Amino acid sequence: MKIENWGAPAQKWKKAGVRGLKVFLVILCVVFISEKTGAGQYQWPMEAAPALTSTFGEYRPGRFHAGLDLKTWGKEGYPVLAVDDGYVWRVRTSPWGYGKVVYVKLQDGRTAVYAHLSGFMPEIAGLVEAEQERRGTYSVNLFLEASRIPVKRGQTVGFSGSTGIGVPHLHFELRDDAQRPLNALLNGFQVEDTIAPTIRRLAVLPLDAGAKVAGGLDPQVIGLQWQAGKKVYGVGEEVSVWGKVGIAVEVYDRADASQLTNRLAPCRLQLLVDSTEVFQTTYTEFGYGRVNQVELDRNFGLRRKGTGGFHNLFRAAGNGLRLYGSYRSGDGVLYAGIQPGTRGIALSLGLHRIQILAEDAAGNRSEATVMIRVHSMPQVLDATAEAAGDSVRLAARVVDLDGDSLRVVFEASADGGNTWRRLQTVRTGSGKTVGALSLLTQDEIYRVRARDESGAEAFLTFAKLASQIGAANSTMLDCAPLYHPDFAVVHITSDRVLYAPPRVTVQRPGMAETVKEVRQLTLNTYETVVRFDPETSGQVRVAISAVGVDGEAGRKVLDLEQQRVLVSGGAVRSADGMCEARFDSSGVYRTLFGRVNTETLSGPEDLLIAGLAYRLTPHDVPFRKKAELVLQYPAGYERPEQLGVYELKEDSTWAFVGNTLDLDRRTVAAQVSYFSTYALLQDQTPPEVTDLYPVSAESISDRLPLLAATVRDSGSGIGREEDIQMTLDDRVLIAEYDPERDRVVARLKTPLTPGSHRLEVMVRDLCGNQSEQVSLFMVQ
Repeated sequence: MKIENWGAPAQKWKKAGVRGLKVFLVILCVVFISEKTGAGQYQWPMEAAPALTSTFGEYRPGRFHAGLDLKTWGKEGYPVLAVDDGYVWRVRTSPWGYGKVVYVKLQDGRTAVYAHLSGFMPEIAGLVEAEQERRGTYSVNLFLEASRIPVKRGQTVGFSGSTGIGVPHLHFELRDDAQRPLNALLNGFQVEDTIAPTIRRLAVLPLDAGAKVAGGLDPQVIGLQWQAGKKVYGVGEEVSVWGKVGIAVEVYDRADASQLTNRLAPCRLQLLVDSTEVFQTTYTEFGYGRVNQVELDRNFGLRRKGTGGFHNLFRAAGNGLRLYGSYRSGDGVLYAGIQPGTRGIALSLGLHRIQILAEDAAGNRSEATVMIRVHSMPQVLDATAEAAGDSVRLAARVVDLDGDSLRVVFEASADGGNTWRRLQTVRTGSGKTVGALSLLTQDEIYRVRARDESGAEAFLTFAKLASQIGAANSTMLDCAPLYHPDFAVVHITSDRVLYAPPRVTVQRPGMAETVKEVRQLTLNTYETVVRFDPETSGQVRVAISAVGVDGEAGRKVLDLEQQRVLVSGGAVRSADGMCEARFDSSGVYRTLFGRVNTETLSGPEDLLIAGLAYRLTPHDVPFRKKAELVLQYPAGYERPEQLGVYELKEDSTWAFVGNTLDLDRRTVAAQVSYFSTYALLQDQTPPEVTDLYPVSAESISDRLPLLAATVRDSGSGIGREEDIQMTLDDRVLIAEYDPERDRVVARLKTPLTPGSHRLEVMVRDLCGNQSEQVSLFMVQ
């Protein structure tokens, strides 16, 4: 047995003295006893060698994986066993989800769940078939009394399969008495696992508009390499940070029997700063009522951008999952160089060591170490050039929040910024105004560069103000906003060199105008950050004005859309009134700033787009509850029942979302969990029905044939069981649909009589398009 310290580092035990040691020994004994009794607590749930394809807590879109997926090597039919004495409590059948599934209530009050089965034990199969005949449907959901079907440990309750999903395997869950899924590998089950987790990448995330990572506002993803000498994953260079930041990690585990084919989730993750634990996640159990909060446990923004799957090592606002022990909302957040809020960790200036420990359920552990430097970029806040006799007097104010001394260099260019010559170098402290003198040169521009002790640098170009300023035009400046969840970065490009940075003012609804700080990026480009205000709603007007060294003036005005959705509810609407996203109370985790842009797009060949497409942003913020997205179709549109709301995916394909039709309001609605690009598409193409068996005009000798057909739909899809019907000689059959294989089958209970028979298959898609095929066959 391997004993590991899952909490704070062991140094803390030393501080506790003898009393702490006694407490530790008591805990050690309890852990030893529980592990000894738990390791063999249950029977393994399948008659196949233990091997995992997925484990507890893995990410699935909008949810956690709730159990263990047991490998069946592409085969079906392995006996599935009761893990302990108990009784069959529930049985379900469905074409989707868990397919054929058995729930066994165990004698300790827990529930064992066996999903995607190909078949049931005879007692269960008889009950299911009787209920299917009674209801006339394949899908049933039975709850049984404790005395109905008792089972013994090791008894076969069903057989492994692939119902509800395309790949053969057994999905096994262990739930507590409140039906919360538990990590089975921590509760009496184990597999051979000698392989430590692999820590692939680390992400350092700015968490607000004031944060900087590597000098910018975007997340920095760092690839990690195994360092054999230190036995850790690491990276050579350090990362500079400032402000409110978070850490996320991409990690996976492997187990011996499936190590070549399957990546699994870790069991525990720890974040340590300078050897002190500041956050921990342990994948022990979760409740289905909060399963969608997987998007807060994992980093939704990085996933939506296609960066990959990362575990957040901080607890975001609204995260109510029971995975973090005593760590509360805000814990794990790093406040680099600034004061923390009510929770989080303050990091002083300088170098800090970030450690990530990843551990699997068998106790195999890996470590990654990255050095971060709390450091603020220097700033050149303003600069002037004024004639002084035959010279030009230069002045600039420089700031460094670290308090570093700065090396300030003044330079001049006579060729429009292509080449620069040094005028003067000054050493100064933060917040000082420094100056230099330059010989008067016609059409000369100047640059001041401020570099701190770490080599980070900021600069500003400037010139003398022209004696005459021309009228402002709208072509000199090109301005474009880049939206983030709660702020926008406005990029400004000039077609000529400016005498000074652009002047940017912001006017929020009902508030006074403010002047924004501008950062220069290149000779002709600048940026400024505009925060959205949760106290106001409406357009935020940004005015940008500038003067070139030639005296020409430019001006641009941008209206940044800020449609506020509060935790109490709200809506985001398009300007043309044809698109609206409606949020109920508690629909968002925090104030959402939404906007809608229209786009002219086309659908695939078999789907016609009705009107415009609507791009709703921010696309990287998950909702707490689904929003109702309502799209209006044009007046006089024929066959509105064929319309559906579709989402444009990253691979440029359209995916059906929903089609709740309101003829009076001319709208089609669907439920969405995040913003994306949506449009109304018309599905006029009926499903395909092919490959009926028995084949028409065929004569067969089998009097109990498996009746079958292939059914496909490339538009809205087949999503309701009642939309598939098989009839034999005008008698409705129990049709079993397999959406992964596009097959529908019916199993006969009584032999067919010799002679002719008529098999008819009808399929309808979610937009009401319908197809039928008939096979007339003979039985010998």
